Amino acid sequence: MRLQKLHVERLRSLESVSIAPSGDFVLFQGENGAGKTSLLESVSFLATGRSFLNSRPGHLISDGASDTLVSGLIQESDDAYQLGIQRDRGGKVNARINGEAVKALSELAHRLPYLVVGAEGLGWLAGTPQRRRSILDWGVFHVEMLPGIVFSRYRKALEQRNKALKNDKISPEDMAPWDQILAESGQAIVEARQAYLERLNEVFQRLAATVSGLPDIRLNHRVGYSQDKGDLLAALTRGWQRDRAMGMTHAGPHRGDLEILCRGVAATENLSRGQQKVLVALIVLSQQQLLWSAHRRRVVLLVDDLAAELDDHRQTRLWELMTQTGAQVFITAVDAQRVRPILDSSRQVQTFHVKRGSVVEVEA
Repeated sequence: MRLQKLHVERLRSLESVSIAPSGDFVLFQGENGAGKTSLLESVSFLATGRSFLNSRPGHLISDGASDTLVSGLIQESDDAYQLGIQRDRGGKVNARINGEAVKALSELAHRLPYLVVGAEGLGWLAGTPQRRRSILDWGVFHVEMLPGIVFSRYRKALEQRNKALKNDKISPEDMAPWDQILAESGQAIVEARQAYLERLNEVFQRLAATVSGLPDIRLNHRVGYSQDKGDLLAALTRGWQRDRAMGMTHAGPHRGDLEILCRGVAATENLSRGQQKVLVALIVLSQQQLLWSAHRRRVVLLVDDLAAELDDHRQTRLWELMTQTGAQVFITAVDAQRVRPILDSSRQVQTFHVKRGSVVEVEA
């Protein structure tokens, strides 16, 4: 899979930008605030309808503009797909593939799998369980290929159950239909997450062993309920009184977490910031390798300021891992010399200079 063309309008400081990535390695160079990261955000917006930096898509729209628009041409094997997405400040979304409206944004995500390497990933370690769950759910969607309708059914059932819990007259018998849907779809999500984590752990441990200076790391899945007391339906039944009192559902994959541990405690407590950056990069690169080994599909890697807090040795090793599966790499840097391992490699790097929202290709 390759992103061959990218057009961006009214996204942050990017008023109207078009680029044609011609190779596998694209460098966006420019000063802080020039719009480099916004270009990476435009790729994530094209794939998911939101930025990898902020879940509120309205923040992407340029000041004074009413909407933002991103389109791109995807080449995969012998097939080409024209993707496009427009969102206005009111939240209205118009997404299309080859001119046809899509029923769900997951259709875009399937055509454009992407992963992010950079400081943003540090939010996984210190952030909310929801952010860490997204690591598992990326793999559940792209690798385990659990249909998106399963997540949709779970979210809808959870919403309806929580709404019903606020009704003083509701009984366990009235709740049973929602409990059944929640349990069936939730169990499928839990099992798919667990299957993916087993694969992820295997690849991650292998890659981590090749990087010096990183202590032993363990990845654990907390499913969101006590499995030793039965399945999810049993947990929902046991928790009825508490859920009723609190007006919300306390058991299920929406309460799950991916624990990233070092010496038995949260990795943030034992790792330096540089080590944390290597850790999250290794998790991402493990995901990349899993997609390739499972389905022979490549990703777009969005690499935001890799050089910050990493020495040349660590940069070189991470760069080697990035290039093993043929991923298309978009990377940002204030100074091209700060990504020396990339420039010193034998691979051709296409360079764009970004300045105040304009993007110009630099002659090789």
